[in-house]
Parts: sequence; structure tokens; C-alpha cells
Amino acid sequence: MKKPKYQLIVDFIKEKISIGEWAIGSQIPSQRNLAKLFEVNRSTVITALEELMAEGLIEGRAGKGTVVTNNTWNLMGNQLSTNWNENVSLGIHKPSVSTVQEINEAESNNNLIQLGKGELSPDMFPLEEMKSIVQKVSNQLTSFGYEKPKGNIKLRQAISDYLKVRGINASPSSILVVSGALQALHLISIGLLKKGSTVFLEVPSYLYSLTVFQSMGMDLKGVPMDSKGLMIDSIYQTKEKGKNIFILFQPFIIQQVF
Repeated sequence: MKKPKYQLIVDFIKEKISIGEWAIGSQIPSQRNLAKLFEVNRSTVITALEELMAEGLIEGRAGKGTVVTNNTWNLMGNQLSTNWNENVSLGIHKPSVSTVQEINEAESNNNLIQLGKGELSPDMFPLEEMKSIVQKVSNQLTSFGYEKPKGNIKLRQAISDYLKVRGINASPSSILVVSGALQALHLISIGLLKKGSTVFLEVPSYLYSLTVFQSMGMDLKGVPMDSKGLMIDSIYQTKEKGKNIFILFQPFIIQQVF
């Protein structure tokens, strides 16, 4: 026997509540949205909601619409209901300040440039060329074992050839492929720089938000920029002896200046 339409709405809401998708304190969809979802008139939705209210699962609240006040497990066990939303708001950690909340909301806005993530602009990625390359090499894939410690030899050879065009002679054996810029900076901080070194960065720079150099006992100094780039003349020799001073050019090329 086919169920009446209002019962389908009742079963739908009960399922959402029972599996925890709509927790106690959550606001359920409006009557208009439920009517549109089930393709019924609002009177049918009202009938369903009235039955759920009679069972003690939902109730209407001024300014909040219709919210979940109980769940089927609590009703069967005759236990006090738990409002998890309220518990979260009363947790030991204070909510983020309004500015941080606005930043978090803005991260999903594709119309804004997300400086806080340190990501490159999508325009800088040759997506169509990358798709074509992936399609070509897909038929050449072999077992996914470990690569050589320094990285794929063909990739290191390609990097070596590219650097030669830019006037940098680096053999494939002297090139290390890293998982990302942060790993490269970490290796530089522990392998190339000494504790107490000074690292010069652009002002502003995303790297100020990282602690990779400070964690190794190094100082960060800002270098102003003009239309031509870094103003190298603003860097001066430190009077302290035994300390290396480095300047960090982006993209992540280290050059010792003193």
C-alpha cells in the first residue's frame, strides 16, 4: 500500500534525525523548501510537521524556525536529550574572533585572492598542457614502488636541462626533488644554514607565517622592494662575527651575501 505523501516527509525527517545528520538544536528546512523537495503543497508539509511535534521530535521557536528537540534514541530510552550544538558552543575553547571567522568564510570565495594560503594563482598553471601530458604518460605507468632518494632520474635530468638554459650548471646527481617548498626550506635550514644566521625576506612575504627558520634559531629580516624588486642596498653587514647572513629570493633560491 502506497504511503501518503505527508508520511514520506515524516519518515525522511525521522531518518535525518536518527542517523545524526540533523542533531538536536539543528534547524530543519523551511516549509517552502520541504514542499519544493517533495513536490507537495505546504498543507501537506504542515501535517507532517505537526505529527513530528506531537511525537516530541521537533518544535517551532520564534526567530529560529523549526528545530530538532529530541531524537528517536532518546525517546526509546526515556533519557534526557543532549544538545550537541549547545555543548560545542560552551566548550573549553572560545570561538574564533570575528575577524578569523570572516577570513574562514572568505576562503571559499573564488573571487578573492587567498593570500593566507600561500597558493599560486590558478592562471599560472598550464592545466591544458598538464592534462595532455598526463594522458600521454598514463600508458607508460609501472608499479608504484619507491623512487630513488633524490627523486626520479628523468625528472632531475629535465630540471638540469632547464637550469642550463637559465645559466645554471647543475648535474642531475646534484638535484634533489622535494615534496614541496616547505620541505625544501626545512632542508635548507638544517643543511645549509648555521644557527644564528639571518635570513632576509621580501616585505611582505608569506614566509613570515612559517616558523621553519625561527625553529632553528635564525632571525628573519625584511627587505623593502621597489618596482625592480628587492632593494639590496638596504642590507648592511652585521658587526657580530661567526654568523652567516643569507638572503632569500623567491622562488626559494638561497644566496650568501656575507
